[in-house]
Amino acid sequence: MDTRSRRSDGMNRREAIGLLGAGAGLGLLSSSLASAGNAAMWQAAASPARNVTFAKGAIVRTILKDLSPDALASGVTLFHEHLSIELPPVQPTQQRPANAPAPQTPATADVNLIIEEVKVAAKDGITCIVDGGHADMGRRLEYLKQIANATGVHIVASGGYYMERTYPPELQTRSEDQIADDLAREAGANRYGAFGEIGENPNAAMSELERKVFRAVGKAHVRSNIPIFTHTGIPGKSALEQLDILEDVGVDPKHVVIGHLGNLVDPNTEVHRAICRRGAFVGFDRQGGPNDDPVVPIVMSLIDAGYADHLMFSSDFSNASALKRNNKELGYAKTLTVFVPKVKKAGASDEVLRQIMNDNPRRFLAFVPKVKRKV
Repeated sequence: MDTRSRRSDGMNRREAIGLLGAGAGLGLLSSSLASAGNAAMWQAAASPARNVTFAKGAIVRTILKDLSPDALASGVTLFHEHLSIELPPVQPTQQRPANAPAPQTPATADVNLIIEEVKVAAKDGITCIVDGGHADMGRRLEYLKQIANATGVHIVASGGYYMERTYPPELQTRSEDQIADDLAREAGANRYGAFGEIGENPNAAMSELERKVFRAVGKAHVRSNIPIFTHTGIPGKSALEQLDILEDVGVDPKHVVIGHLGNLVDPNTEVHRAICRRGAFVGFDRQGGPNDDPVVPIVMSLIDAGYADHLMFSSDFSNASALKRNNKELGYAKTLTVFVPKVKKAGASDEVLRQIMNDNPRRFLAFVPKVKRKV
């Protein structure tokens, strides 16, 4: 953690959390930053909520119920985390990138442990978590329901396919439209609120099969209006291609987050800006740890250029090393408690931080469900 982002303000945890819940109009962000066993509090009193408007009939679909987007106005939404994931191992023929971190122990096998971790995140100000898993990633929908019921945190379930190495064999022979129809039906049956994370192999350009799946996911969006967030492999290499594919099948970029672009360390932010100009969101979704330092200047460059309304922060939480139980400075809220203070320290205003953490996710998640016409 960057110790320069800590300060002591004489507030205890109970007082800071009390301020956090003081009303939707305040939109307060709170975090607990620990050092040498002595907790210090960072708290940002943001400006009153912006007048964010939504289309008539727009909802955010959670695993338990449909919400008005206004229900998420007073708290933080994390657009890409994992509450249930058990990826199949990489096979010997599937080479890992030379610079990829070593595999870590999955954190989500014990649903009771995750429930306790999410309860702590709720105290830190997290209102909603989007789970980025689906069947080919080993996600268990029953776990998401248990977590939502036990914690009171809104959980958005996602669907789709991850990357070619996890695809079920039948995708090879099914057409784009068949895959799209299946996804749209599955989304309705399982209450998906997003398609994601939709990805590509980490050490190569997108394969033809992955391009087919991206087109199918785009078509499933057109059939349902459900938003999409992606996983990019080689930093930035396929980011614009992903958006091209989705737009080509009729997806409005405002319903898309191109993910993992904190991995693309480019001081000129050319790809980031191109995505913003086209109307999509840029996902900084591996934040809240040692990789933050090169990302903060990129974020500030985009904020200074007027693109704050196209930025999304999250942590892609999935590993045991990030559990609050194992590291008191981390947990599911680490984007808010670790990364956001660094962006604030760099000069981001409370109003902008509230826009990114509270308003942008609900703008992304809100959609008007398509109703099948009776024949």
